Amino acid sequence: MVLCTEIVNVIKSPITYLDVALPTALPNVLTYRWSESEKPPSVGMRVVVPLGNRRLTGVVWNVHNNDPAGYIPKNIEAVVDDRPVVTQEQIACWTWISQYYMCPLGDVVNTAMPSGMKLESKTRILINPDADLNVELLDTSLQLLDALQARGGMDVKEISEVLNLKYPQRIIRTLIDKGLAISEEELKEKYKQKTKAFISLHEELINDVEALKSELDKAEKQTPAQARMLIKYLEMASDGSSVSKVKLQKLSASTSATTNKLIEKKIFNIEHRAVDRVQKFIGKIEPLPTLSLAQTQAYDSLRKSLVERKPALLNGVTGSGKTEIYVHLIAEALQAGKQVLFLVPEIALTTQLITRLQKFFGDKVKVYHSRFKSNERTETWLKVLDDKKGSLVVGARSALFIPFRNLGLIIVDEEHETSYKQHDPSPRYHARDVILWMAAKGSVPCVLGSATPSVEMVWASQQNRIKKVDLKERYSGVMMPEVLVADLKKEYKQRSIRGGFSKLLRDQMDLVLKANKQIILFQNRRGYAPSWHCDTCGDTVMCERCDIPLVVHKRLKGLHCHHCGYHVTPIPTKCGACGSHSVNAKGLGTEKIEEELAELFPNARVGRMDLDTTRSKHAHAKLLEDFSNKQFDILVGTQMVSKGLDFEDVALVGVMSADKMLTFPNFRSFEKAFQMLTQVAGRSGRANERGIVVVQTFSPDHWVIQKVVDGDHEKLVANELIERKSYLYPPFVRLIRISLKHTDSKRVKVGAEVLSKRLRQRFGERVVGPDTPYLSRVNDLFRLEILLKFERELSPAKYKKMLDEDLDDFITDPRFKRLRFKVDVDPV
Repeated sequence: MVLCTEIVNVIKSPITYLDVALPTALPNVLTYRWSESEKPPSVGMRVVVPLGNRRLTGVVWNVHNNDPAGYIPKNIEAVVDDRPVVTQEQIACWTWISQYYMCPLGDVVNTAMPSGMKLESKTRILINPDADLNVELLDTSLQLLDALQARGGMDVKEISEVLNLKYPQRIIRTLIDKGLAISEEELKEKYKQKTKAFISLHEELINDVEALKSELDKAEKQTPAQARMLIKYLEMASDGSSVSKVKLQKLSASTSATTNKLIEKKIFNIEHRAVDRVQKFIGKIEPLPTLSLAQTQAYDSLRKSLVERKPALLNGVTGSGKTEIYVHLIAEALQAGKQVLFLVPEIALTTQLITRLQKFFGDKVKVYHSRFKSNERTETWLKVLDDKKGSLVVGARSALFIPFRNLGLIIVDEEHETSYKQHDPSPRYHARDVILWMAAKGSVPCVLGSATPSVEMVWASQQNRIKKVDLKERYSGVMMPEVLVADLKKEYKQRSIRGGFSKLLRDQMDLVLKANKQIILFQNRRGYAPSWHCDTCGDTVMCERCDIPLVVHKRLKGLHCHHCGYHVTPIPTKCGACGSHSVNAKGLGTEKIEEELAELFPNARVGRMDLDTTRSKHAHAKLLEDFSNKQFDILVGTQMVSKGLDFEDVALVGVMSADKMLTFPNFRSFEKAFQMLTQVAGRSGRANERGIVVVQTFSPDHWVIQKVVDGDHEKLVANELIERKSYLYPPFVRLIRISLKHTDSKRVKVGAEVLSKRLRQRFGERVVGPDTPYLSRVNDLFRLEILLKFERELSPAKYKKMLDEDLDDFITDPRFKRLRFKVDVDPV
């Protein structure tokens, strides 16, 4: 009777199922069966599951007893963790990102989790983040390196297409052997705790002086290297304590073979200890900075808003000391045992910021961004997960995915920056907007900071959705920099221009250099020149795969495409269209500016900061440190030099050309131009003397240039809001952009027309296009775009659901199965 009861209970016991989110392009979770007798894994733990002929590591999203409809689920193969490594808050956030940005949940999981926490069986070839890419390579290898940088990574098939080689494995192996690329081909757990070897005296010799002396005498006669290492050890640790193996070998000029022999002879013991990959702060903790009266007022206003759990916008002019206010807010949160997230738009900004923050918070500062190794990011992830004392995480946009358990403050510095928006690959999220959702959902205090807030955030403050706090004066009391405009059109007529430098800029540079001050020159074009042009027929060398001119790179001795990696070497000496030898570089790049400076100011020390000079992990930090230590007089750079850098000896900023920013075909071009020019101008005169800014332009009377001269951000925002309301652009509507791509231009055109007609039947005049984008062809893919504008009063969930239905129907049409398309919600 007892046996029958047990059988009935077994039959009636419900089957446990796990919904698992996998880091691959799947729209939803997949359901698997838990067949073991022990307790199933908890939500947030990682499990290994089969998917086709692969095994992947996914995150448990839900545990339930509901039988899946339509298929028999496979079994969970293994459990990776003994505790959840993804929190419930993260699961809610990632789900929201998937729904709001209309992307597969698997893409969000893949982006959010560091690769050290994922098991992979199919691998792409990637750039090694720790490699120094400034090396000499053969043409084909260099082409692959450029393509990997342009795309972020490729599989073998894609590499074969780009190089036009049936078997590109030899070229791939060349980059891997040189340490320039990495390949992760085996299914394995990537993250391992870092250990360091320590050497100590064998326990039998610690108290036996005679035996130790005997071993030393024997070694001196027979093996001098071993004797040298033993003597050096005794000098370092006469009490028998342990010393670093690497340090001992270095100081004794010995090798691992010598160490191993001494271990075999039982003279040394070796011990492997777990150590942190990220170096600890070594230095003295300083007291918090003293706030000025204006800063104190802003701090009090911010604190009041944060107590009310209302997001705040700190609108502080460049050099006003926003960071000092952040430091006081962070200190208060850490003192309460809370965690703090500090987002910056660019990795370059973390270098100076981390140094400043560590002076106040020491080892509580943790860093998280893509320039760190996978194992370093994984280590930070797990430390934050287990943190119970409070910590400060500084990072770029991906840092928002970290598993905070006790988040007490979020700071988004330079909130206006478009770098917070991820463009490719999916998910195409905007970090600032995700942060605002996290703050609202978790009731977390949130501060957005900028000297030139975005139009959307100013509008939100006018709608009383966020609290705007103004900080209008610089911390040191120094006046805002004087902005001078150089009329290039006039200077060309007067023949006073030299290369890319107007007389006004040259004169100001001469004065600053004589005063032993520093200069920053801004040109948002890397390379030597934007194009290679024929003066006879006007022909320009174009990329074979993209509708854009090839960029001249003098150091690389070739013409390069920054979009697909295609290049031509050597630089042609005659025109391919007419045969004329009157070909030369047109336009101005950072390389050319550097070359011209050598002629105009031969005694000046010049540094260059762009993508070409900052490829390696520590290149940013080294350049900024050298400039800060006055090893350079002039720093030439792209937009990297415009954001958040603080150098007290910079007395002059030169903007080499402002016109390209004003004419870019985007409804935000005027706003972005004002922000860029104002931000780069703010690098000047941040200490005791008023700085000077020279803006070179062919349009000195342009209203945006005049607003930069006046520093009138409010007027610019007012003008922009009037324009956007008239023509239905954000913040008055929400945008969704659909891009279609294919190698056949006719197929793209037909597909775009069919899709736009289908969408108009549903959404009417809210559909705009299809239109040709600024770049109509990239990497042999022709592109068309459809723009949808939805009133803010409409429910995003409802119209996105209808849009998903139309897109699903479109994809199932046999004519358009091979069309590539992407959906970008809230494009910038």
